[in-house]
Amino acid sequence: MRTSTLPRLTLVLSLVALCGLAFGVTVRAEAKKPRAAKPSKTSAPDCKKDEDCILVSDDCCSCNQGGKARAIPKKQKDAYEKERKKRCAGTECIEMMSQDPSCSQHPFCGAGICELGDAPGGDSAPAP
Repeated sequence: MRTSTLPRLTLVLSLVALCGLAFGVTVRAEAKKPRAAKPSKTSAPDCKKDEDCILVSDDCCSCNQGGKARAIPKKQKDAYEKERKKRCAGTECIEMMSQDPSCSQHPFCGAGICELGDAPGGDSAPAP
C-alpha cells in the first residue's frame, strides 16, 4: 500500500517553518539590549557635602602604584575596598607614581554625586 508523499511533504515543510519561526523569535529576543534602569527620583543622594566623599583607588593599583583614583561616598568605602581586594587578588602593581589627572584631584559632592575635581587654591590631593 503506497501513501501519497504530498501530505508528508506538507507536514515536513510545516514543521520546518514552525521551527524557523520559533528560532527567529528567539534570535530577536536575544538581540535586544536590556534597557538601563532610570535613576529613581526617590533614591537618596550619595552625598550632601564634600566631606561625605572620599578618594579611593579606581582599580587594583593605587596612584602610588601607577593606577587611578575615584571618589565614592564615605559610607561605601568598606564595602568597596572589600570587593576591590577580592577582585584584585593576585594582581601585581608596580611602584611608580601615576601621571593620571585623577591622582591630583580632590573628592567633592556635586549635585548629590561624589566626583573628582581640582582643589580650590591648587594644593595637591593625597594619593589613595
